[in-house]
Amino acid sequence: MKKGQHFLQILLFASFMLSYSACTVETPDDTPYEREERNQNRDKENNRGEDKKDTQDPLESSFFSEEQLSKANTAEKCDYLSESEKQTILYMNLARLDGEAFTKAYLSDLQNSTNPNEQSLIDTLKTIKDKPMLIPNQKLCEASKFHANDIGSAGEVSHNSTDGTSFGNRIRRYYNGGAIAENIAFGNSQPLKIVRQLLIDNSSSTHGHRKNILSEKYCRVGVAIAPHASWSYCCVQDFSDNKGDNQ
Repeated sequence: MKKGQHFLQILLFASFMLSYSACTVETPDDTPYEREERNQNRDKENNRGEDKKDTQDPLESSFFSEEQLSKANTAEKCDYLSESEKQTILYMNLARLDGEAFTKAYLSDLQNSTNPNEQSLIDTLKTIKDKPMLIPNQKLCEASKFHANDIGSAGEVSHNSTDGTSFGNRIRRYYNGGAIAENIAFGNSQPLKIVRQLLIDNSSSTHGHRKNILSEKYCRVGVAIAPHASWSYCCVQDFSDNKGDNQ
């Protein structure tokens, strides 16, 4: 009986470890707000270390015009970003540009879902239209890259650096904006899977990751995807306004 119970505990733990996201926000008055919860992620596409190609390329979508795709592709000429990092920004911008079109193009499998987080995402995206595009900022990308490499090599799950530096202090070393926030997704390296994971937001009851991606108060972004010793991959997204552009 004890052996059976032990096996069940191992099985439940392994199921829980399939995918995890972390989110934190710092308000303009420098008062940090952080809420992290670990729940089992029921999105079957978010399996840890999955290397399958994204099922649909954004440039092949018939739900966006060429003008919209061009507008959303703000990272196209950023030679300091990888192609996967550029596409991560593109997917986030397409969701901000037209939530309903994004749902039809990339979330059609969720339309009849019984997962409350997936249902709430569909409802939320119905209200999203013509949000300001996220513009990549090299300094924010450097902040994201530093953190992705730092926690990745150490195998840690944290917004703090391995030396204890808070996410706010770290980001402001690179980009001293007003409002700042950070998303971290673990377990995926593919752009669409990363953005889906953070938008569905099974790991946060407040949907903080989703809010960061879709919030109008953020118009600058840094993205870094790196290997992770415990989760195969991590993706760090740092958000801010444009107040640090000239500093």
